[in-house]
This record gives sequence, C-alpha cells and structure tokens, in this order.
Amino acid sequence: MNRDDDFLHKLDLIFAYIKELLKVQQQGFSRQEELFALLTQKDTPLELEPVVKDSWLNKAAVMDELCITSRTFYRRRKLGNWTVMESGGEFYYLKSSLRR
Repeated sequence: MNRDDDFLHKLDLIFAYIKELLKVQQQGFSRQEELFALLTQKDTPLELEPVVKDSWLNKAAVMDELCITSRTFYRRRKLGNWTVMESGGEFYYLKSSLRR
C-alpha cells in the first residue's frame, strides 16, 4: 500500500469513528463508554502520525537557513523548486521545500 492509499484508509477510519461518535451522541451516555473502550484498545487500526507544522520563511530567513548569498538565493528561486506564497507584497517560502 503506497503512502496515499494509507492516508486515504486512515481518513476513512476517522470518518467512520466520527460517524460512530455522532450516533453515540444521539443515543446517550452508556454507548459513549463502549465507544471509548473501543477507541482505546491497542488493536484499533487507527494509528495517526503526529502532524508536523511546517513554517514559512521570508528571504532573509531562507538565506540564513541555507547559508547562502543573495545571488545564490535568486538563482535557486528562479529554478522554481520552492513552494512560494505571496502575502502583502512579500514572498514567503515553505521551509520543507527548500532542500529539494
């Protein structure tokens, strides 16, 4: 199973759990305990990886992160391998895309 299929499978499991939680909310308290027991079992197939938040860096921070000069910065930016966002007339670069 590739990474995308694994992600979609986990997403399906999350939606199934949410659906079950909504049913529990309608049915009352005794079912909540059952669902909690189900979700906390060790063999529950849902194992989520922690979400790592990526940060956006401005030009100066990128140059500092990569230890490059202004000329090298513009040369690498021109290649188009970086994920870029413009906000308020300033460009920001996704930190995880800088090492591509």
